[in-house]
Amino acid sequence: MKSCGTGAFLFFLLLGVTLLAGGCGEAPPCQTSLVTLDETRLDAETYEQEAAETTKNIADLEKKITDKKSDIDQVKDKPAELKKKVNELKKGSGRE
Repeated sequence: MKSCGTGAFLFFLLLGVTLLAGGCGEAPPCQTSLVTLDETRLDAETYEQEAAETTKNIADLEKKITDKKSDIDQVKDKPAELKKKVNELKKGSGRE
């Protein structure tokens, strides 16, 4: 009984090693047309250009955010002065 179990174990072990060593074989050559390849290259170039433009836009927007934050920091401590300016503008427009 023990030799039957050992034999089966060795059989499956050797089968597994054989399958792993053999692998799936060599991949067949690609059967893609040249038109498809050219379209894919053009798509890739377009995506790269869009990525570069997006990166530039991100940098511009980050700069604008930094500028706005500095503007906010400058007026954050001046609420009374800002209220005075608002009241003057209201008077000048005839609202008060």
